[in-house]
Amino acid sequence: MSDPRFDGVVRPSAALPKVREALLPAPHGPDNHAANLLLTRGGDLLCTWFSGPQEGDPGTNVVVSRLAGDRWEPPELIAADPERSEQNPVLFEDGDGLVWLLHTSSLPHDQTTAHVVARTSADAGRTWSEPRVLFAEPGTFIRNPPVILDDGTWLLPAYHCASTGDRSVVKVSADGGRTWDEHPVPGSGDLVQMTIARRPAGGLLALFRDRSAGRIHASASADGRVWTAPERTDLPNNDSSVQLTRLQDGRLALVYNDASLERDQFRWVNKNGQPRKKAVRTPLVLAVSEDGGARWPHRRVLQDTDPEYWQNELGYSYPSVIDGGERLHVAYSYLRKTIKYLEIDQP
Repeated sequence: MSDPRFDGVVRPSAALPKVREALLPAPHGPDNHAANLLLTRGGDLLCTWFSGPQEGDPGTNVVVSRLAGDRWEPPELIAADPERSEQNPVLFEDGDGLVWLLHTSSLPHDQTTAHVVARTSADAGRTWSEPRVLFAEPGTFIRNPPVILDDGTWLLPAYHCASTGDRSVVKVSADGGRTWDEHPVPGSGDLVQMTIARRPAGGLLALFRDRSAGRIHASASADGRVWTAPERTDLPNNDSSVQLTRLQDGRLALVYNDASLERDQFRWVNKNGQPRKKAVRTPLVLAVSEDGGARWPHRRVLQDTDPEYWQNELGYSYPSVIDGGERLHVAYSYLRKTIKYLEIDQP
């Protein structure tokens, strides 16, 4: 039976002042993860994520929900290959007003077989084109949406999964997604799920998930093609995704888990019958930088540990954050049971 809390209704938060929140309907499976948001130029707010029996299982599919007034609609099943696991969807809108949906598709529990699939919509996600494989090289994975530069260049962060480890790259298109070049990020071994934003003074900042659950790493670029080797920041990372965005006033906003194995913030879990330490996925924090990501002095806890968390090792993770003008929109995995949405007054 569906949890009655998951009704999609946006209400004032009982815990966070100047915040409204909702738990989205999740009718397509018990495992719901990896949300991404899009606010179209026409004002439609969409949320996509993957939903199914369990991450990596066949029948794990991509869904899209729409905010209609003060209620998120039940999500529509978009990608549903019964033989593959379809994960990590991203949404973005191109210069012609087409909404793009990209996601990975792999054989069950084998990310080295993944390719990236694309669909487009001319009506803000109400109907979609037939799928096509955008990146066929096995092991190609994505997590965060592209940045579109002022000259129309698309910068899509991606990473390659191999038996020897993962590495980050940037896919670059100068012709609206018809053709792509790939540019490596040097020194990015096991630094993945790159998220990119334009800095207010020019150039680009990228932040990375750290597979060793130590720190968020940072890289810089002048053009999106040549990147510096990532360096450790002061921000912790728990081997979980983070997301970065630029606000209209030039500040940068980041949502991440303020936890790491370096700080002994872990719980014991079983994997393949063996106990291991897993960094906790709580609390979830919003941070704001006024200097292009050099410092993050403004921080606010969005989701902290509660009694329900200790029944579920999966925590509150994989955030998406976008600027809605007067408000920020945030979505994240809520114990993998559903996606939680927050509408936050501008910090």
